[in-house]
Amino acid sequence: MKTSISLAVTASLACALFFSGCTKDNLTPGDRVNADNSSNAVTGDRIYEIVKDLSINSYSLHFVKTYPDSGITQARYGADSYLAFADPGDLKCPDFIQFKYKYVPIWRRPTIIWPTCPDMTPDLNKLSQIQQLLVHVDPLHYKTLRSVKFINQEGGFMGSSAFFKQYPAMQYDKLDDATANLGLDRFLMLFNPRALGPGATRTFYGYANINDLVLNPYKLSLKNIYLPKLIGCFYPETLKILASRLESIDPAYYKGITVKTLPQSQDIGVLSMPQ
Repeated sequence: MKTSISLAVTASLACALFFSGCTKDNLTPGDRVNADNSSNAVTGDRIYEIVKDLSINSYSLHFVKTYPDSGITQARYGADSYLAFADPGDLKCPDFIQFKYKYVPIWRRPTIIWPTCPDMTPDLNKLSQIQQLLVHVDPLHYKTLRSVKFINQEGGFMGSSAFFKQYPAMQYDKLDDATANLGLDRFLMLFNPRALGPGATRTFYGYANINDLVLNPYKLSLKNIYLPKLIGCFYPETLKILASRLESIDPAYYKGITVKTLPQSQDIGVLSMPQ
């Protein structure tokens, strides 16, 4: 039986990425236990010592494995879901992105695996300390890490060259045509990097700040509203136009795409597809 998938945040994050590192499948059984208990503070843990004065939901860190001898006792720390935005110029996006996009979404949700790794803290100094620690502990995995500050909030994120190389390689595509004249601040579409929809070549389209518009006001997170395949939010009338244009790109793939409203507010649209 087909299950309707709620897709809030119309963000078509559809980039063909290289998925090296950061996969939970690469962890040993012991590492998985540590990853599943990432909220526990561990005495002598060097990461915890760096972030101990931060709210646990304000940072998100994911590593290829644990390094107990070096004081990294967990593979995951902090929040498992977040959304923030960076300047397209800082990410070295091509000219058409820099011309059209005021913000580029940076995000994580539990089942999406990025190349090593878009991790964030609200404190750039702490982020730098963590980066230096990782490069010292495992230069093979982390020597290409670099940091970029957020544009709409405090702090920033870091990632490897495998993560950052997606941005300069972005190309204009059919979904750029489909989202033309819709107002990019009126929706955010995020695609699973492993399951880009027809016509999509990257993982994001639009840049509505649903943190302020949806997530924070209603105490939600991406993991609550973003299930596999496609998610879409914000303005219902914009999403209806977008749904029609997506279906015209590939009627078979996008068959049954609908726009519903969030239970908490009739003014917030959610793009849905049958699974």
